[in-house]
Amino acid sequence: MSNQLIKHSMIYSLFQLFMILAGLISFPILTKTLSTEEYGILGLITVTLSMLASFGKLGIQHGIIRYREDFEKTTFISNITYLAFLGPFLLTLTLMALSLILYQVGYIPAGHIDTVLIVIFLAFGEQVRYFIANYFISEQQSSLVAKIRILSKLITMVFTLSVVVLVLASAKGFIYGFLVAEIIVFSLTLYIAKKQGLFTGIHLSKVSAKIYKPLLLFSIPLLGLEMVSMLHAFLDRYLIKYFMETRYLGYYTAYYNMATMLAALIIGGLTTAIVPAYLKTWNEQGRKATEALLNRILNLLLLMYPIIIVSFWVVAEELFELLTTEEYVAYAYLLPLIAMGMLLQSAMPLFSAGLKIKKASMVMFYCVIFSSILNLVLNLIFIPLYGLTAAAVATTVSYVCIAASFTYFGSGTLTPKVNLYILLRSCSYAGIFLLLSGYIQHDINIIQLILKVGVGVVYFSVIFLLFEKPLTLFLFNSLLKRNLSAKQAVKPS
Repeated sequence: MSNQLIKHSMIYSLFQLFMILAGLISFPILTKTLSTEEYGILGLITVTLSMLASFGKLGIQHGIIRYREDFEKTTFISNITYLAFLGPFLLTLTLMALSLILYQVGYIPAGHIDTVLIVIFLAFGEQVRYFIANYFISEQQSSLVAKIRILSKLITMVFTLSVVVLVLASAKGFIYGFLVAEIIVFSLTLYIAKKQGLFTGIHLSKVSAKIYKPLLLFSIPLLGLEMVSMLHAFLDRYLIKYFMETRYLGYYTAYYNMATMLAALIIGGLTTAIVPAYLKTWNEQGRKATEALLNRILNLLLLMYPIIIVSFWVVAEELFELLTTEEYVAYAYLLPLIAMGMLLQSAMPLFSAGLKIKKASMVMFYCVIFSSILNLVLNLIFIPLYGLTAAAVATTVSYVCIAASFTYFGSGTLTPKVNLYILLRSCSYAGIFLLLSGYIQHDINIIQLILKVGVGVVYFSVIFLLFEKPLTLFLFNSLLKRNLSAKQAVKPS
């Protein structure tokens, strides 16, 4: 792997770590300040915002990276600039007009129309900012992209949390703070883009269908995959809101958010780094070496998966008693259930390796559509009967479906070998720790949490060193080589 690639990967990994840590900071503030009903509503608003923003991007953010080198810079940026601003702007006007019509006929209550309009504007801002960020990514300006996104996250955190804590403790207060932050962030992003010369040389005369056509043909299928994936991830929130009281949406959202952050923190970096690694191995060494690499990673995940799930089960109550209010703690069992699906979702780049190598994006699209339908059916049937447990299990089942279908349809390119003996050993290790954890008791919650985490770290470290030396050495050597390469990448010539 080249020094430049390692350098950019490390910068993006550090940014991802910052985003997770920022989420872990804001999580307890929001859960302790907002009521469970307001936290649930906020979760519904944010997932709706994410879906609107993704739809407005039309998948073109992927096309920017794919086609940047195919055209002269000012011609390419002229087309992208008009498309990036005009498309989201027209969509925003259309959605705002539709919202006002629905408000006039009574479908949107008077107390919510301002929130709807703000969310539409926020989606517009995010769409434009993504276009700019992806252009800088295509130019390999990773440091600039990371700085912009970190600054944006900090500004958004300061304003949203300040309004919620000091002014208005509600989902609407969060959205008002978000609006102020977005205006600042949007203006700052445009200023940085202008200072970097992004808009230099653009002209309407350079806009051409020769660029739009391949860009849209490449991007729109990816938009479909992205939208279906988001619908798959967020569908359960809407159905919980429909079938159950709003406070249950708050409970589920809290555990879903925490499971997502923890999954990304634990294996997100590993599964992100594996994509360029197996693509490079495929191009340089062929199928056999690529399968060997993926099988080592798969075996490592098989070893980690039961251990992580059981560990979440052991610490869930103490963790949420520390980070949230008492009413959330009764639903601590949701953390490991939801984490089962989130860990699979984080590992999806591994399962889709065969399809990515042969560029079978439409096969991936069909797999996700089928899984989304399955998720919808399971939620419709079982949420009225079993509530939040059904939503968590349905999420895991549907992600199992995606992982299995990706692996099956990609097996013609790569055939993974699942070592069930490793999975059995991992379940044994995790089961013993579960039994041991029952003897760890202390009256003070935070001390009990620290004791459980400490015992778990010592226990699993000993287990790995004594019984799992090959996989432990593989992981250690991979990290060591990456660190040595990173040092060489920044070493002065």
